[in-house]
Amino acid sequence: MKQKLFILMMGFLLFACEGEEINPTGMGTAIRLTAQIEGMRTRLSGSTWEKGDAIGVYMKLNNAPLDSSAPEQNVRYIYDAETGQFKAKNDKETIFFPFTGETVDFIGYYPFREIVSGFTIPIDLSVQSKQSAIDLMYADNVTNVSQSNSEVVMSFSHQLSRIVFQVEHYRGFELEDLSVIITDVPTTGSFDLTSGNLTVEAATTDVACCINDDCTLAEAILMPGTDLTGSDLWFITNEGAEAYKVSLSSFFTSESLSPSTQYSFNATLHTDEVLVENDSTNIEPWTTTTLDTFTAERTTEDPPMIKGSRSDPYTVAQAMEHQNKADVWMVGYIVGAFDGTINKFVTDTTGQVRSNVALADNKDETEITLMLPVNITRAAIKDALNICDNPFNINRAVMVRGDLESYYSVPGMKNADDYHFLE
Repeated sequence: MKQKLFILMMGFLLFACEGEEINPTGMGTAIRLTAQIEGMRTRLSGSTWEKGDAIGVYMKLNNAPLDSSAPEQNVRYIYDAETGQFKAKNDKETIFFPFTGETVDFIGYYPFREIVSGFTIPIDLSVQSKQSAIDLMYADNVTNVSQSNSEVVMSFSHQLSRIVFQVEHYRGFELEDLSVIITDVPTTGSFDLTSGNLTVEAATTDVACCINDDCTLAEAILMPGTDLTGSDLWFITNEGAEAYKVSLSSFFTSESLSPSTQYSFNATLHTDEVLVENDSTNIEPWTTTTLDTFTAERTTEDPPMIKGSRSDPYTVAQAMEHQNKADVWMVGYIVGAFDGTINKFVTDTTGQVRSNVALADNKDETEITLMLPVNITRAAIKDALNICDNPFNINRAVMVRGDLESYYSVPGMKNADDYHFLE
């Protein structure tokens, strides 16, 4: 009996070697996932999907609700630029169709979140510096499919609205610094993956548009349904010395922003005013919008300040309270560093601690709970900030830009990508 069983197993293995790969027990064919984006190109770089973009994928039984019974939940699939397909992080996380041949539906969203609580994605548009991190997209077009066709083509649609300004100076001056601020807009809400419904919270704040490197393009992703009749648009340049302001009520008369819609404008900065014209040829064919020309008068009013911007950085205490903010500025004194653990604070400039610095609101701070560790990995920033090679940095005030997130299991900053000493 054992000999017969052995022969059967060997035959099965030989067949598998010549045919398709053996899939794990209870699983059918692995999905082959591709995804397209409806409508506009969304990033300042001008591309669609970019290498490393990650989506969250759910597989549920056909016509079943998306709930805890779904066979696959929030699986990360990463875009492979070479093949044009999305692939699981590793073989272990690959999604397989049910081995039984049951038909299934797929739901996806972008950008991927490690943790999704209750199938609801929180939305926060207050920081616009990384547009790809807030450009919420959703796909629910793949239904009633099975392993008989392993190709899964998901179609993602933008759930939010977008405003783009092409900016230039009428004399052809290069703008070395530019801030574009939209005031009094809602920035928080949530998206329900089970229904595809967006909920927007009523509270409003000012947002700073994302600006490209040569200060010629500004863009903001906003909540659909936003009423801009009570908002102002600011262009601020020359280190805050020149400011232009326009009431958006003269432009968005009564219409609220539509979902999946891009609004594009050309803005020319003049000596005493800024002329903004609708660029109708640049409105992407999601939804056609008709917008008017308007001008913004030069003003001596103080422009709005965006917390976490270079002009209004977080203090150390504020940074501790506002964790999970990406690409923001903070200011503090370099008081030392941490040697492998938050409990080993050092000021020894002859040591080997170059991967971080400790910032505090006060010089000569010795209380660890009042310090914030800043992780530095970029070579140029590490060379400039670390206390081993720069002992004179101790008690020196510095502004650092990065992501406020836990470091050494306490409030901290990671991914520092810029700095500026306050002389």
